[in-house]
Amino acid sequence: MRNLLEEFNADHRLRPPTILGVHEHIFTGSISSLGWFMSNQETNFETIGQRALTTPLKVHFQYGHLDAFDRIFHIINSDKSKASHEINLSQDIFARFNSILRQGNITHHEYILVGKGHDVGLNKISLFEAKVTCSNGKQILSKDIYHLGHRFNFFHVLSYYFTTVGSMMVVIVIHIFLYGKPYISLSGLESAITK
Repeated sequence: MRNLLEEFNADHRLRPPTILGVHEHIFTGSISSLGWFMSNQETNFETIGQRALTTPLKVHFQYGHLDAFDRIFHIINSDKSKASHEINLSQDIFARFNSILRQGNITHHEYILVGKGHDVGLNKISLFEAKVTCSNGKQILSKDIYHLGHRFNFFHVLSYYFTTVGSMMVVIVIHIFLYGKPYISLSGLESAITK
């Protein structure tokens, strides 16, 4: 942990870091096949993707990732969360928005591994997907997206789109497919289409 905190003083070429992301290990993956699926999903979504999103893209805006914040920077420039009339769905991603909009820098470090456990029932996995989708919808409605869109270049905007709005669209399309396929099969449209 001491070495990780020293990264706040290290030279990262762009600007001094304000949020340090770390590698995580989901240790509840060996409980069941659903746990294994969720562990692999989060490893791909939150850890492997972070390497490309942090360097060279600099759009590290992921959910639930274990981070160390520069407390002084965030107290002076903004808060770490955003108030909402519901539960604060994506307070961690709004903290990243505030950090980037106020000339902060977000980095990702591989030399420290943090364990993380989840409730791995089917209902909890479904609720996680719903949380991600609702959070993406909340981000679209925020003014931070407007400001980031004016600040980013074309490639950063595409990378950001893929990690937020694009993931919401993937979840919606999967639901349409999963409900549409049985409907087409059971209603007799499938046989009519094949003829």
